[in-house]
Order: sequence, then C-alpha cells, then structure tokens
Amino acid sequence: MSEFFPIPKPIKLNPHVELEVFQCQDTIFQLSVVAPNAKLESHQHPESQIGMVLSGELELYIKDVIKPLRALQDIHVADANVSHGFVNPLSEAMIGFDLKRITYSFPSEDVVLTLSNNQDKITHLPCQSVKGSWFEIVMMKIPSGYSIPPHQGEQEEIGFILNGKLEIFIENEEQCLEYGQIYYAPSTVLKKGYNSSNQDINLIKILI
Repeated sequence: MSEFFPIPKPIKLNPHVELEVFQCQDTIFQLSVVAPNAKLESHQHPESQIGMVLSGELELYIKDVIKPLRALQDIHVADANVSHGFVNPLSEAMIGFDLKRITYSFPSEDVVLTLSNNQDKITHLPCQSVKGSWFEIVMMKIPSGYSIPPHQGEQEEIGFILNGKLEIFIENEEQCLEYGQIYYAPSTVLKKGYNSSNQDINLIKILI
C-alpha cells in the first residue's frame, strides 16, 4: 500500500454513521456520512480533533454549548479528552471529514473557527483558510490547465478534492485523485499537481 495515497477502511460506526478511515502515519483522517436527524452521542478520546461539514449541516455539542456548523465555512475543534457530540438537524444526510491525532499544543481557545479569504502561499491563488494551534486548513479552486508548482515544507499535508480529477505527484509516485481519495505528504517530501481537466477543481488541504 502506498504511504502517499492510502487506501480507506470502511467502518459502520452505528446504524446512522458510516466512515471511510485513512491511516496517515500517526494521524487518522475520516470521511463521514451521518444519516438524517441522527445523533452521535457525546464522547471523548486522547487525540485532538478537527472537522468540517462538506454538505448538509451539523450541530456540535461541546463544553455545555451548542454550535451550528455550516458547510465549507466552519471548522470544529475538540481538544484531547474533551467531551463532544453531534446532531444532524436536517432531513438529509451530512457529509464531512474529521482528522484526529495526538498533539502537544496549548488548548484551543475557540471550538469553532471560520474560514476567511486569503491567498495560498504555494500557488498564489485566491483561497479561504484558517489556522489553529496545531493545524491550517486551506480551500481553493485549481483552474483548468493549472500546475501546482513543486514544493516541500516542514509540515505534513493531507489533501482531497470535492469534484472532478486532479493529478497529484509525490516523490516518485503519482495518482489521478478523485473524490473519496486522499493524498498524504510527510514533511519535507517533494509534491506537485496538475489539473488536466476542463473544469475548476475544488481542493482542500490540511497542514499539520
């Protein structure tokens, strides 16, 4: 199995929650589908967790407050060993992602962060991004025919797309990425990309 393009393991957490779980060294990345009006009971774990709604809506229950999470706008942050739960308030399924890993950063001041307009440092394309105590999330459109330049950094990077196909090259491996697949680039490895399709591709990358 490729380290850079991990294969997901499907898990049915309960009758209402289905996961596609990717192991990226010491980090767990999950794509999730939560059934309409379903509730995920309050729970806690030793890992810190972040997540985002991709379509639909969720309500986050954490620290005795309820926070609505808007699709492609809000990031929820749950520190290690902090109880949190979710409810899907809509009559349609919620699709989202979350990421869990052991961290040694200071506790997060906010349980919900919101993306804001910015410019991506690598591509110089317009993006929306937000930075937390141990992560950064960047969301942008890769134009048709655009090449993501070769680059490497001190942070690990996990990325996935919401539509179409995007060619990703990491070291000596390459894959034409589709929705439901991810790439994982450890720190300092060389990576690049290319959109050979005739449509803009929505890319979300997480730096940790």
